[in-house]
Amino acid sequence: MSSIKIATGVKDRLNGLKEHPRETYSDVIERLVNELATDTHDQPPFQIPLLYVRIRDTIHTLDHPIDLSCERDNEDFILYNHEFHLLATAPNLHEALVEITDEFEENWKDYVEQDIHKLSSGAQLFRQKLISLIPEEI
Repeated sequence: MSSIKIATGVKDRLNGLKEHPRETYSDVIERLVNELATDTHDQPPFQIPLLYVRIRDTIHTLDHPIDLSCERDNEDFILYNHEFHLLATAPNLHEALVEITDEFEENWKDYVEQDIHKLSSGAQLFRQKLISLIPEEI
């Protein structure tokens, strides 16, 4: 099981929302999302910031978070961001976030780790957009 880093301030808030001492952060987030998404037809998608991504088994902090839209469809969570071509569907929020980080890594391999001269002009612009998210050199 992969873990996703959570900012200290967010951890403090999540700890205050725990209903049971053994409840995990993922459990708390999933419970809150379930409570908010009881009727998906009347509620607009809400945003979850993606702060960290994995590239070749190394976790990187994004210079600017990617806002992921989150919706519920029956029992599944749907996370997406059109700007960065990210889409994931999973039965729980944790799995959806792991899928999103996998999607980001695939985009990185497909655009950043390719020979720039073999990319179309649109793909080169998308490549630059991805590179600008990670301040340290990879």
